[in-house]
Amino acid sequence: MTRRTKKRPAPISYRPPERLREEFHLRVMNSGQSINAFITEAVFGQAIPRARPISSLERKLAAMLLSQAARINDRLEQACGASDEGNYDLLLQECRDELAEIRSYLMLALGREL
Repeated sequence: MTRRTKKRPAPISYRPPERLREEFHLRVMNSGQSINAFITEAVFGQAIPRARPISSLERKLAAMLLSQAARINDRLEQACGASDEGNYDLLLQECRDELAEIRSYLMLALGREL
């Protein structure tokens, strides 16, 4: 068996001070980048040319929002054809409730407070 004669250079590691560690990890998480990409962009001012990965939370939120939007559309179609006034009001209130829920999820996804 042949041995390798060339060694890879040692990786450059970064350990933020203890008091900044939590903020560092929050910034990396909010950037949507890997730690390596985040540090490279911060140090050299240029992003690594790769697509930003979509987190499973973002996928779930997007799927939920699409589902709720489809339900609202269906209910509004029902409301347009509803002849009973009470049924119409109930359908409109359900649509308003779902829109409020969609707003809450979007605010959560954007990291904002209600």
